[in-house]
Amino acid sequence: MFHKFVVITPAKNEARYIQKTIDSLISQTVLPSEWVIVDDGSFDETADIANAAALIYPWIQVVKTKDPGCRDIGYGDTAAFCAGLSSVRMADYDFIFKIDADIVLGPRYFQEILNKFASNARLGIATGEADELIQGHLVRMRTLPLGFNGMIKGWRRTFFQEIGGIPKGPGWDGLDCYKAMMLGWQTVTFEDEDLRVIHLRPARSSVINWYHGWASHGRALHFSGAHPLWVLASAFYHLADRPYVLGSLCLLIGFLEAWLGGAKRYEDQELRQYVRAWQRKKLAKSLKLA
Repeated sequence: MFHKFVVITPAKNEARYIQKTIDSLISQTVLPSEWVIVDDGSFDETADIANAAALIYPWIQVVKTKDPGCRDIGYGDTAAFCAGLSSVRMADYDFIFKIDADIVLGPRYFQEILNKFASNARLGIATGEADELIQGHLVRMRTLPLGFNGMIKGWRRTFFQEIGGIPKGPGWDGLDCYKAMMLGWQTVTFEDEDLRVIHLRPARSSVINWYHGWASHGRALHFSGAHPLWVLASAFYHLADRPYVLGSLCLLIGFLEAWLGGAKRYEDQELRQYVRAWQRKKLAKSLKLA
């Protein structure tokens, strides 16, 4: 018997992709008790497609927010997610999932990820890996293997409540992982075939353009308190990601703009200090292995 879980899907102008997400989710071997699709001010057919699904499946509901204008990476995404979560009784569920509206899940995704949670009582965050659809080909998305995957993230509800929900702001999908590790929870990206998903839209291409998306990633690193050496290492690591070299350059520009401009940082100083300490330790270990 599987535990009860709820899925929240923020969606803004996802008419091109959301039907494939719906098709993959309703085909799961284990279905959520409730799925909330948040129409975050779409001006395409996103809401019509979601509402059509809700008419057929009573466990799907659509929540509409006021048009926030251009989606702000971090703040806009988390605001839409929180709007969806506020429409359900969280205490009724053992697990919470955020599945973006441009994701195709394998049919056993929820069954297998719930098995992972069931086998480890200290597993606070769990995700699978993602393959991105780029020019008709599937390319493995390069991410840290620690649950830093906000597009398909799952939380144990007791852990989620312990940290007070997801952090508000850019880089939230890393901050919750750092907070998990700081509090002694485990956070894992699993490599199992059944937990691999397809991301229909390349990462960081959903807001204005790829270059703006990479600069936003740099600003997110600043917001989370990333060590400058970690930022340099991240830029080097992403040289092989599209758009080649330019993405890394935009990441550095975004970070420097935020740093030199005195942009706001996440208010939890203790967590920011933990982030830097963890990153220094990770870099030192990598250099030692090299």
